[in-house]
Amino acid sequence: MRMCCYILSLLMIVTLGFTPDSEAATFEVGQTITLKAKKPNGVPLHHESPPSYWKHVPDGEKGTVREIANTGWLSIALESGEQAWVHPKYVEASLPSFPTGETQPNIEPTVTPEVSPQPKPLFHESSSQEEVLVWQSAQACEKVVNDGGRMALTSTDNLRIGTWNIRWFPYGQSPDRSRTSEEGTDIPWLICTMAWMNMDLLAVEESLATPKAKQAWTTVMESLGHTTGDTWRWTPQRCGEPDSHKIGFLWNTKRVDLSLMKSLGAFNVKAQSDSQPCEGGLRPGHYAYVQSVHQPGADFHVIALHLKSGPTVFALEDRQKALNRLDKTVGPFLGKDQDVVVLGDFNTMGAGDEASRKSELKYVRRMVAKEIPGFQDIPLTPQCSHYFRGRPGWLDHVLVNHGMEEVHSRSARVTGYCAVAGCERIQGDYPSAYERLSDHCPVVIEIQNQDKD
Repeated sequence: MRMCCYILSLLMIVTLGFTPDSEAATFEVGQTITLKAKKPNGVPLHHESPPSYWKHVPDGEKGTVREIANTGWLSIALESGEQAWVHPKYVEASLPSFPTGETQPNIEPTVTPEVSPQPKPLFHESSSQEEVLVWQSAQACEKVVNDGGRMALTSTDNLRIGTWNIRWFPYGQSPDRSRTSEEGTDIPWLICTMAWMNMDLLAVEESLATPKAKQAWTTVMESLGHTTGDTWRWTPQRCGEPDSHKIGFLWNTKRVDLSLMKSLGAFNVKAQSDSQPCEGGLRPGHYAYVQSVHQPGADFHVIALHLKSGPTVFALEDRQKALNRLDKTVGPFLGKDQDVVVLGDFNTMGAGDEASRKSELKYVRRMVAKEIPGFQDIPLTPQCSHYFRGRPGWLDHVLVNHGMEEVHSRSARVTGYCAVAGCERIQGDYPSAYERLSDHCPVVIEIQNQDKD
């Protein structure tokens, strides 16, 4: 078998024009390798073969060969646990061994002494200093994640779900506005923050469904798969134009299963029928039934919302109309399961002044408490999820029905640049995370992974 692998490698050398004394060597699956940079910025890694650039890593990084493509490209696992594709010219490998009776061919690749792989870093709950680094830059985030830092550790005892409005993903702003090549969502940084947050289910607002957006989500899922070793799925709303805002769910299939997904037109006050839930350019609710993969475990209904934006009386009234439909919309689901989580961007910004903003927040708390089966608007820590003109605001909410015992803490954690700023006013330039990721910050809650209803 090893001789066959060697012959295949030799055929690739001839076919691709690689020679042992140039930049290539023969490789075997499971072989220890060392990355060798050709330029000061390091070795380029890719998500796929043919190339789809991901990032550079320093010269001397070590790893193991996982797969050899027929093009000669190598799929490797780094000591950090990350997986990527690399061109063989950046790789040095030890000389392969051969079973007794097989003769080593007359090829003399560069021999690198085998180095025992270092153990992967143990995962740990990040300190506040590490959280600052995660939202400082893509490079700082990667350092924290590669060192094993996570917002919280994976546990069979809890599920972690959240909501994040990722501004005009992946363009960073309306696609019809002029922009430079440097603008747009920083995809590698976004992926790193998602790996760090270690959520099982994320409701996303403001994604688009253009070809560029679809490719970006493919990259997100594949990269998270490389980092976590799990499989991820993304399912957005299907209605509306491709360049309009969509709500979607991103989830780890090893941890949770989503089913019965559909759009809920009742939360779009301009929709005239269920058959056209995106009518009028507003977003319907996005529904799914969630079950823990580890059974017996938690199961619940989840509804993600992105209500009408705008600091006007008319926009405020539209938001209130949508929330007033909560009990009638949720009612038919309660026969299957009594537990309901409603989360997303409620755009509770008032009608243009501080008094109306506070009034709307108070109205939401009182109104949802009366909507069957009765909901609590969970308080945030720290209590903001968005900034506008340097001032913090609370636009993103998580509602949980009063009888859902699995959410015992009744609090939600805000991370992102909002947490780094402590919800204090931002003077001067906005943080890079605001510019390259989103003006909103992620909101996360933990759910006990038990079925208590």
